Amino acid sequence: MSSPQQWSLPDPRPNQTFVTVSPIEGGFLTLPEWAFVFPFNRNAKRLVPSLAFFITHPGIEQVGSLGLGTSKRPLRIMFDLGTRSDLDKYLPAQRIHLESRKPLLGSGIVRRLAAGNISPEDIDIVLFSHVHWDHHGDPEDFPTSKFLVGSGTMNVLKHGIPGKGPHQHFHPDLLPAGRTLELPPVEKVRGWREHEWHWNPLGPFSAALDLLGDGSVFVIDSPGHLPGHVNLLCRTGPEKWVCLCGDAYHDKRLLTGDKEVATWEGEDGCTLCIHFDKEVAEQSIRRLRELARAENVELIAAHDSVWYEQNKGRLFPQTL
Repeated sequence: MSSPQQWSLPDPRPNQTFVTVSPIEGGFLTLPEWAFVFPFNRNAKRLVPSLAFFITHPGIEQVGSLGLGTSKRPLRIMFDLGTRSDLDKYLPAQRIHLESRKPLLGSGIVRRLAAGNISPEDIDIVLFSHVHWDHHGDPEDFPTSKFLVGSGTMNVLKHGIPGKGPHQHFHPDLLPAGRTLELPPVEKVRGWREHEWHWNPLGPFSAALDLLGDGSVFVIDSPGHLPGHVNLLCRTGPEKWVCLCGDAYHDKRLLTGDKEVATWEGEDGCTLCIHFDKEVAEQSIRRLRELARAENVELIAAHDSVWYEQNKGRLFPQTL
């Protein structure tokens, strides 16, 4: 028998604001089972989506005070952008890795949005779960958006993560310097400028940040997969939430506990993992497993092929 739930999500405030969430196909890629779950079938592979998410908020008075540089109504946010639209836009080292993933690149999120009469200039904020090749898409297609990334992301882009596997290649000039804001570190660092954002415990999570200050969208610190990796918890109704999980898990069986995170041996004999820090990633998965116990929360990982196959009718321009 499972133990009783020891946590709860915050109740709606008076005149609580809600958001809408629309998943978007951002391309597809092939994942070999041996690199993601254990035990595995050596020959098993899955074609999975790389989901992005269009989020709408009715608008708030003082968005600019949060450093987002806009007070547009309604407020429109993209969480991740899927794959790039053109293989030639990737770095040579990334293209070598992509050969093993056999990606089916999307037409670009901008074209997907256009089908719903949304232009790139309509997007106020692009928030990345992290900056792997299959999530950052084409940032240059959003000429006026403010980009938000988790703490440590800019260091990853600048210096990379050598020795951690063939998937750890990054473009140092991926994001526009004048329009990119890195979220504050969870642990306070001397010299970090004061900001309206603060990390606080929320539900089963040790650190969450109220992005817009009205309890409608929370950035969840979800470390392990990559420095700066975050999830997004969106309040879509009085008792309804959607949690966008990025790459916290790549296979639904990791969330249920039926599988464990895989490791493999690199060419130099070292142990590699799809996650930058396997143990910390496993902690993040356990917290999401706790969240999944709540009946009013829907969890969606970027590459959850099971969710995708069951919910194709709910994709953009539909809302969850």
